Amino acid sequence: MTIQHDILKARLLGLLIVVTLIALAFQNFGPEKLLVLGQDDSIHVEVIDDRNNGGNSIASLKRDGESFILNCEIIPSDYQWPYCEISFILIDAKGRGIDLSNHHQATVWARYSTPQDFGVRFQLVNFNKAYSNVKDSNTLKYNAIELFNTHERYPQIVQLHHMQVPTWWLSQGRIPPDYWGPEFNEVRGVQISTGEHVKPGVYQLIIDRVEISGKYISDRTLYFSLLCVWTLLALAYFVDTLRKAKRELHNNQQRQKQLEALNTLLNQEHQQLEERLTRDPLTGVLNRDGLAPVFNQNFSGDTTPMLSLIFIDIDHFKNINDTYGHNVGDQVLLAFSQALSENTRTQDLIARWGGEEFVLACPDTTIENAVGLAEKLRRCIEENDWPKALRVTASFGVAQMQKNESPTDFIARADRALYVAKAQGRNCVRTSNQSTSNTSPNTN
Repeated sequence: MTIQHDILKARLLGLLIVVTLIALAFQNFGPEKLLVLGQDDSIHVEVIDDRNNGGNSIASLKRDGESFILNCEIIPSDYQWPYCEISFILIDAKGRGIDLSNHHQATVWARYSTPQDFGVRFQLVNFNKAYSNVKDSNTLKYNAIELFNTHERYPQIVQLHHMQVPTWWLSQGRIPPDYWGPEFNEVRGVQISTGEHVKPGVYQLIIDRVEISGKYISDRTLYFSLLCVWTLLALAYFVDTLRKAKRELHNNQQRQKQLEALNTLLNQEHQQLEERLTRDPLTGVLNRDGLAPVFNQNFSGDTTPMLSLIFIDIDHFKNINDTYGHNVGDQVLLAFSQALSENTRTQDLIARWGGEEFVLACPDTTIENAVGLAEKLRRCIEENDWPKALRVTASFGVAQMQKNESPTDFIARADRALYVAKAQGRNCVRTSNQSTSNTSPNTN
């Protein structure tokens, strides 16, 4: 009976291994879901320009075969960020958007009729009832990325996790830290528009199509499901082992050690998984999610914790990528994060905010001491040895949390100070001592 029982367990284990391997192979190499925009007439398309925001620009849309032609005349006005835009509306009959959380990549066939110095902005607009209002389109989250050199890179492939949420939108909406990252669980529109630094003039933007590809089930869901199955298997094995232990007391210690080793391994894997989720995979420093607990404290009491924030931006980093390639750019980012780590205190928290921007959170630090630390880091970066003998500098924005100030306003002030440092020549340290409720978008 025992041999038959062991044979049955071995068969079940083998079946589970085969199912696991098939599931992993299908997840990584199997077919993907594909959403195609631009060739399906059933999808509603809108053309938008800055006249809705007080601007003067004029946009019009026409169809040329399977392509959309967005004609745009950028006209100067008091509105600071003129644009023309085409929007693919993805709202269904029930008024809900499309869940693209399992999608990982977008291929964009969009270019100007003649090459331009500025880029094409690609956005996925997401609804979340935690911060969105169905009657106010400005409350929808902008997951955005700007595409350059659209003639040379055609089409352009965008990894959705590379998209970013503009800091000005987070500040304007007073978005809590839990919702700082990109979201694609209810996308209500896919937008393609003129870039951030578009100049007055007449332009023609050609949009052939957009393909958004993804998996039928997310990696996290699959891995969690497999983990649950294997955990249940381990639990079943544990129970069976205890039953056998009653009949085989002389083997109890050995089997107990095996169970403890298995438990330790599971805990280690769990800790490693949590570490990966809060760390930037390239530099090894914290990501936005890893830094979020700093701002999850209760700041509404009578006492305000002494906390200073330093926003750091690598000067002209785009030129490094454009001139030497992204491999050298990654080397610079890694060396930059190491330089920060080696010249800060153990209690200071370093996070990669996005792209070439880093944030240094300094607990129990006055703004005077934070400015001194920022100046020290600025000199260290300027004097450091960089790949390809590059000369690398950085700009710094410093702020100290004030009484009754929200984390969003605090971050916005530090970000504004960084903007001032960049506007005043870069490679310098600037501070902010006044609370702000609204900030403008940073420009590199």
